[in-house]
Amino acid sequence: MAFSAPASRRELAEINITPLVDVMLVLLVIFMVTAPLLSRPIETILPQPVPGKKEPLNDLVLRIGLAGDYTLDDRPVSLAELRTRLEDARIADPRTVLNVEASDGADYQQLVSALAQAEASGLDNIVMRH
Repeated sequence: MAFSAPASRRELAEINITPLVDVMLVLLVIFMVTAPLLSRPIETILPQPVPGKKEPLNDLVLRIGLAGDYTLDDRPVSLAELRTRLEDARIADPRTVLNVEASDGADYQQLVSALAQAEASGLDNIVMRH
């Protein structure tokens, strides 16, 4: 049994694209207005190198071994005396840079403890290396 609608009640199945065109025109206007605002150049002043003599920085290398041992400039150091050595280095030269190198598989807590001692000593320049 087939259902068929009478010819007078048949509706045309057409998509009304007028709302779609309206939305697209509104989006086009929005993009046309905002695109020039987004493409403005950013004005910045970059630092310029100062010609002259460069003074060498005081670099310290802190290595953390697999067994949790610390070496500061290839000399064994305990966690307790690490802070005093770093404070002495900072007082001698405030531009001291501490390079921290941890062995693969080193205990994370040992690294965190060493960084806490470095922060407590007042060092601001800490570089992490792998």
